[in-house]
Amino acid sequence: MPTTSRQRPKPLRDFERRFPDVFHGYASLRDACDRSGPLDAKTRELIKIGIAVARKRRGGLIAHIDRAKSAGATSKEISQAILLALPLVGFPEVLDAFVAAKAHLLPPRR
Repeated sequence: MPTTSRQRPKPLRDFERRFPDVFHGYASLRDACDRSGPLDAKTRELIKIGIAVARKRRGGLIAHIDRAKSAGATSKEISQAILLALPLVGFPEVLDAFVAAKAHLLPPRR
């Protein structure tokens, strides 16, 4: 699911401005990988959440949580995607992921 320049975090926008060819090459590779098989956008984003947890990438975690929600994932599905990393990467990483994800998983306050 491509994002617009405004939706990207500032460090990513800065990288794109500084190295446009590299960024667009990366984006093309990412998009080709997304199109390479039968997984739908929601499933791909849930997998990418698990990868972000394992790699300890908070920025990626938040970005993929937002994309998963846009693709129709529920907070429970996203929470399970984070939790599934526990036996593979350990409790501290998963706890940190839940702390980072908290604001993105809770419904907005009224």
